[in-house]
Amino acid sequence: MVNEIVARALPLIHVEREAEQLDTHEAYDAFRKRHADLNRQVLTQLRACGWMRDDATAEDMREIYYAVLRHPDLESSASDRAVAGTLLNEAWKGVHGWVE
Repeated sequence: MVNEIVARALPLIHVEREAEQLDTHEAYDAFRKRHADLNRQVLTQLRACGWMRDDATAEDMREIYYAVLRHPDLESSASDRAVAGTLLNEAWKGVHGWVE
């Protein structure tokens, strides 16, 4: 389940690395527009991950959230972990009581 979440998030995490090189607000806005479809696609996939049970609690989600952030594909980059956390927070907002 954690591997599935990370696999679905990685395409956007990798793209977000480009944003670190941008030095103006205008460049960042253009970047976000270029990748809006990918952002929507990843969020939709994260919301639809098969692990989300009807009886899942916020505590269950918190365990998964932190397991994702400890995933080997993300552990070498604080930036990648931050993007993954932001994606999960956005995708799960309001689901089973999830609060950022």
